[in-house]
Formats: sequence, C-alpha cells, structure tokens
Amino acid sequence: MILLTCYLGNWQLKRADTKTQLQARYDSMQRDPATILPGGRMVANALLYRKVELRGQFDLARQIYIDNRIHNNVAGYYIVVPFHDRLSGANILVNRGWLSAGSDRSYLPPVSSPQGEVHLEGIIVNPVSRYLELSKQAVQGRVWENLDYTRYAATLPYVIQPIMVMQLNDTRDNLIREWDRPDAGAAMHLGYAVQWFGLAAAILIIYVVLNVKRRSAE
Repeated sequence: MILLTCYLGNWQLKRADTKTQLQARYDSMQRDPATILPGGRMVANALLYRKVELRGQFDLARQIYIDNRIHNNVAGYYIVVPFHDRLSGANILVNRGWLSAGSDRSYLPPVSSPQGEVHLEGIIVNPVSRYLELSKQAVQGRVWENLDYTRYAATLPYVIQPIMVMQLNDTRDNLIREWDRPDAGAAMHLGYAVQWFGLAAAILIIYVVLNVKRRSAE
C-alpha cells in the first residue's frame, strides 16, 4: 500500500509538471508575433500553441455546436467551423468561441457570422478532446457532444488539417473567447499528490505503531 500510494503521488506530480511545462511553452509562444501556417501536412504537437494569422473564409454550411461547455457556471456551446486559409492554402478547424445555450435546449441559438474574407488570429491546439463524449453516436444534426476529429473530417468533401485554431481576435459575433490555460488543474494535481503522500505516511505510522505494540505484548 505504501508503494502504491507513493506511485500515485508521483503520478500526480508528473501530471502537474506536464501542465506547468505546457503553460511555459504557451507563454513563450504568445510573446512571438503571429505567423502564417506552413504548407503541407501539419502535425498538431509540432505547432502546439503557435500564434497564427489566417485570411480566408468560413465554411458556415458545416459549422457545428460542441455541447456541454461551461462558462461561469452557464451551459453553452463551442462553435467550431472549417476555415479555408488563403495564405497557406490549407483547410483547418477554427473554434470561434463560446455561446450560451439559453433556457430552451431544443432551440439552437443563432450565431452571427462574418461574410466574405475574414482576418483571424488564433492559437494552434490539438483537436482531439474526448471528455464529455457520451457515445460514438452522440451526434444530433449540428450538435455534437464532443469533437471527434476523425469522424468530423470524414463528413467533409475536402481534406482538413489535423489541427485546431482557437480564435483570439474579435469579429463582432458576440462569442466569448476566454480559453482555459494549459496549466489549468496543476494545483489540483499537486493537492492530490499531497493527499497520496500523506496517506503513505499514515500507513507507515500505523504499521510501525501496530508492530511496536505487538512486540511489546510478546
């Protein structure tokens, strides 16, 4: 039990350290000016948190709502849409921001969308995000429980890069763009680590006390 709890404590420390390192990478990337996307096949991890500039058009006919996203304790959607970037010639996914679901969940709130060519700035992230996915069939029209990149890419009539851009600049659409920090939850992991190490210490103390009493009784 002591070995197990120490292992779990170290695991939580590693998770906290990973998130801290990601935040350091994020902060470093945000100090750099926005760049144009490279050509060819892109790899999300190689471009992670790079700030990019895009010019092109949204494919609004294929815009989807990612359900069960919470902002300030209010349920809502992330608005995700393919974007054709004229500067790189690539098709990519853009998370435009958060929109409140409203009181009637049977009604999809409208999204104000810019027409024609749009100038965007954003941050590259990995499009894989599987939390809150209830099943592989959890898709109802334009509403998705979770963005499954492979499934979504298969619905498109063109090739889309395996990256996502979190939009930063305002395009007068009333969407909220307050993205989570990469180190979100690091303090929680540290707290869990302290609990596991504390439990290991408690087990050790109990073991020593019980054995001292047993030997005294002998």
